Amino acid sequence: MTNCKLLLVCLLLLFSLPVHVQAAGKIEKRSYFFKEAGKEIDYRLYVPSSYKKESANPLIVILHGLGSNPQQVIRYNGVVQEAESRGYIVVAPYGYNERGWYGSRGKVKQGTIESLLLGENPNDPENIGELSEMDVINVLNITKKEYNIDPDRIYLMGHSMGGGGTLYLGNKYSSNWAALAPMAPAAMRPAVDFDVSILEQMRDMPIYLVTGERDRLIPVNVIREWADNMERLKMDYRYEEIKGGNHNSSIANNREMISRIYDFFDERKRGGSVNNNESELRVFTNQSGVTIKARVLVIKKGKVTIEREDKKKFSIPLDSLSEEDVKYLKKWWAERNGS
Repeated sequence: MTNCKLLLVCLLLLFSLPVHVQAAGKIEKRSYFFKEAGKEIDYRLYVPSSYKKESANPLIVILHGLGSNPQQVIRYNGVVQEAESRGYIVVAPYGYNERGWYGSRGKVKQGTIESLLLGENPNDPENIGELSEMDVINVLNITKKEYNIDPDRIYLMGHSMGGGGTLYLGNKYSSNWAALAPMAPAAMRPAVDFDVSILEQMRDMPIYLVTGERDRLIPVNVIREWADNMERLKMDYRYEEIKGGNHNSSIANNREMISRIYDFFDERKRGGSVNNNESELRVFTNQSGVTIKARVLVIKKGKVTIEREDKKKFSIPLDSLSEEDVKYLKKWWAERNGS
């Protein structure tokens, strides 16, 4: 193994540090008895204060990285704050333990030196990959059973090992998800058992892909290859490369980036954009006289997000549009929100 690869896999073990943020609601420690594993498995859950069982809520499943845990990843800056303000439930499974890889490295332990460097423990069960994958789906199903979840607005996101798990589980269980957000995903061999070819099976899956420009653990050129292939396949995707960003703190302490992921999720549901089939194409005009023909997707925080016929999306301040457009948008909002 080359020195570069050795450095990569060693540092992967150390990437995650606790991140403490203040939440408007309460992050709950939960557990359930995992029959196939023969023991209780922890997970974390956040339910917004606005939750009412009569209304269906969007759900995010968030996956932690190697050596990390659910308590840390759900506390990334912005995760619960945005969930609280937008009405999302967030659940963070363990994936069996800190190093299960969510099945992305196969069902069983690899038993190689590289695998030991990537977190394999001799005391782990032989089928740790299988158990890690099952745990995520178990926690998803428990949450769906306990809470009123919108089946068309379930999203999957994760960091590093969890980002690789997001791509793997996003593909394998694609019927569950409205969109994915892999953050600095461990998406290279020997870390995972797949490559960019899985995107051929994911053409219709919206993906928000993000990484740091100076990530030393998952080289940026690896992530750019994924983005290039999403472009080639004309997928519905966003690629964010954090200028000067690293592998850990640029993700864990970046509320603005997390907010943009939520924006992406807000605009998408399983089968298409949230309001795509409810809005007609219209010519909008800004106060400088520039026009654009598009349909409305969502209005939020003083901005309207619109989509052109070529599927390109734009967020425009409401006060930059013509008076006629503002009247139209107020009516559009009132019709969809009963006001």
